[in-house]
Amino acid sequence: MSKKWYRQGEALLQEIKEAMPQQNELLFWCLGQCGFAFKKEKTVYIDPVLNDITGSDGSTRRHYPAPFAPEAVGADYVLCTHGHYDHLAVPTVMGIAGANPDARFIVPGECAEILKKAGMEEECIIEAVAGESITLPGLKVFPIAAAHPEYRKTERGGDTALCYEITMGDIRLLHMGDTYLTAQLLTDLQKRESPDLFFSAINGTDYFRTAGGCIGNLSAIETARLAVMLKADMTIPMHYDMMMGNTADPLDFVRVFRELDGAAKWHMPALGEGVVYRKV
Repeated sequence: MSKKWYRQGEALLQEIKEAMPQQNELLFWCLGQCGFAFKKEKTVYIDPVLNDITGSDGSTRRHYPAPFAPEAVGADYVLCTHGHYDHLAVPTVMGIAGANPDARFIVPGECAEILKKAGMEEECIIEAVAGESITLPGLKVFPIAAAHPEYRKTERGGDTALCYEITMGDIRLLHMGDTYLTAQLLTDLQKRESPDLFFSAINGTDYFRTAGGCIGNLSAIETARLAVMLKADMTIPMHYDMMMGNTADPLDFVRVFRELDGAAKWHMPALGEGVVYRKV
């Protein structure tokens, strides 16, 4: 068992399965990178990466192993924000699909094509389109176009990268996936209601990362400022510790966030930690 994980394996799987949130609660677990599991009426996974990621020499690029195998997951819905392998992990998604024949996979158009080529049945795939709401039992999703690193469409007109506003019960969360902050994105976000939970990458970008082919995201400072602007009730930084060569210090986010609003609420969950969000 890895010392990086607060809880993993069967213990974590059982906790997710047996969790029973109250009416005003949403439970979530950090799975690393931008990956989270959520439990309300339904069990929802976003950007899970439950397989190894290796470099050209065959060595792992992960700082820590996956918490459990994808085939062990019990999920009603799986959302992926874009097609990069640390967000749309095809072995993970196909493993979950094989174990959950009734699960539905909500993905941008580019990812839908990837999953079809991997052998997923079309009836299991729901293509998410920026600006078009998706309403399902126990889940509402409003996709927002993301710039990663720019706004792009496929030749068929499908989105390549999305942020997701997700409503479960009366709790609204905003998962940013991977994106730069643009004037258009800021406008799109400010048109929506303030999120209860705000999940945003903090790994930023710089000359050296860009020169090395690493596409960055919002920085820790941008995430802190955006959270205050959106009046999020609780902010959770992400995308800062899983991939070698693409890390950030979450304490930079905390420092700026506290300077901007000393009363603002944030949480930095440990890997596999179950967090109870209670709306008051």
